[in-house]
Amino acid sequence: WKMNDILKNVANNMLELGLGALTHANRHAAYQDPVNDKWGELSVLQAAHAAEILIKARIAQEHPLLIME
Repeated sequence: WKMNDILKNVANNMLELGLGALTHANRHAAYQDPVNDKWGELSVLQAAHAAEILIKARIAQEHPLLIME
């Protein structure tokens, strides 16, 4: 059985996206915006989202179709 070529890089792409989201969460936690006073809350939300993507990236390393359902 041959895996579709599109699915081969799913895990790496998700890993990069998750790490980028985590970096963004850290930025939200470290800086304040006078227009938006919810950056602290947004950083927690974004960190949780990043964790979900990173966990799914690890699952996709085993097989990309495990995360598709």
